[in-house]
Amino acid sequence: MDIARSFSDFVPGQIVEFKYYWIWHQGILTEVNPTKGTIKVIHYGTKYLFDTRTIVEEEFDVDPRREDIYISRVDPQYSYTREEVIINARNRLGEQNWRSGNRSYDFCRQCVFKERNVN
Repeated sequence: MDIARSFSDFVPGQIVEFKYYWIWHQGILTEVNPTKGTIKVIHYGTKYLFDTRTIVEEEFDVDPRREDIYISRVDPQYSYTREEVIINARNRLGEQNWRSGNRSYDFCRQCVFKERNVN
């Protein structure tokens, strides 16, 4: 993962890693608005600190010059197109399937990477 240092580094469909309730968290970037200084991310989140985790789309104020936000650059051979990634993530909005071993990064990987047949 690379650190985003300007809004031009953000591309919808990327996996982004950011601080969420003071812990590192991953999500799918869906929109970038440099004018407002915001990004929108689909991720496992909560409205309140101890609420049920649900896949939600949230807008965050960010300043890439002052805070570390990591972006993932993936090999297009093994991943869906950026548009397909966003569709995959949006299709899971509202999901609350938070089982043991499932993490926000697992959600991102399922949205981004195509199934690979290993023989």
